[in-house]
Amino acid sequence: MKLNKKFSLLIATGAFILGLSACTKPTHETQTIKKSDSHIALISDVNGVKDNSLNQSAWQGLKNYGTKNNLSEGNNGYNYFIPKDSKDYQASINDALDKKFSTIISVGYMIKPTIVKTAKNNPHKNFVVIDTHAPKLKNVSSISFKNQEGAYLAGVAAAYTTKSNTVGIVLGQNSKELNTFKAGFIQGVVTTGHKLHKHIKVINQTVGNFSDVNKAHDIAQEMYDKKADVIFQVAGKSGQGVFKAAKEVNQAQPVKQKVWVIGSDEDQTKLGNYQAKGGQPSNFTLTSVIKSADLAVEKLADETAKGKFPAGKNLSYGLKNNGISLVQGNLSYHTWIQVQKAKQKIIYGKIKVERSLNNN
Repeated sequence: MKLNKKFSLLIATGAFILGLSACTKPTHETQTIKKSDSHIALISDVNGVKDNSLNQSAWQGLKNYGTKNNLSEGNNGYNYFIPKDSKDYQASINDALDKKFSTIISVGYMIKPTIVKTAKNNPHKNFVVIDTHAPKLKNVSSISFKNQEGAYLAGVAAAYTTKSNTVGIVLGQNSKELNTFKAGFIQGVVTTGHKLHKHIKVINQTVGNFSDVNKAHDIAQEMYDKKADVIFQVAGKSGQGVFKAAKEVNQAQPVKQKVWVIGSDEDQTKLGNYQAKGGQPSNFTLTSVIKSADLAVEKLADETAKGKFPAGKNLSYGLKNNGISLVQGNLSYHTWIQVQKAKQKIIYGKIKVERSLNNN
């Protein structure tokens, strides 16, 4: 009888273990779903992820997320897709969908219509647009930046730096998103000029796209010929043409007669390295307005992997939450202090930076 009791107890214990194993199976399935949710793709614009601009910053954020979470770069973890041209956006998105990526992040306002259309047809996938606002859909989120705030600080820096009292701004395209840069920059220049009792002329021109380096070069060259000594470039890859023009001007004259470029999206200091007349090494990147797309993308990817995708929300970044910043770069100490004062006034609402300007 004792043996039978032990045998019965053994059977009951075994049944309990089997039952416990069966109960744990759903937990394993939840982990698998969570793992698939961590697979994220980036769709850049046509300039790719090495543009020294917004695409590169966004891709860096995704790489940081992948490294931190031990994901492999490729179709089983995180990856990027580069459209051949603006008509190829849908093909790149479809490629990412075919690779089973659960979240697709796109860079730039031009791809937004294609993303919105695709999101409506794929309700079980997550979609994100960077640098623009998206409509409120259950599977779409957007990351936007208060461009005008950083541009205002660039205007302050330009106004304190210019000796010719003529500055310029080169835009990639004429759009609502890019016009916020123009509005902020002009407001910063004009307001600071009044403070300094100077009349500062602002020249502005548009390239027409984000990839025509030669046209941007010619525009900048003409601005320098018109005595502009500081140019703020907001033109994506096209902006490299502005740096090329500045380098040509600076190489032909002494280092003390320098013209400047203000960079955008990333710290573009390295693009300003050159040798002045006489062989003296120097740098002409005055400062850069930085959008922290890397931090924004990494944070969104982390939240999405935790099942907290910010559906239907616009995540706004500005000076107050460090989404926009200005690097000290080659600014004089006095100018840097003035920039910091303006920054604090914007954060505390003492300066209201307009998103658009009439007659500009």
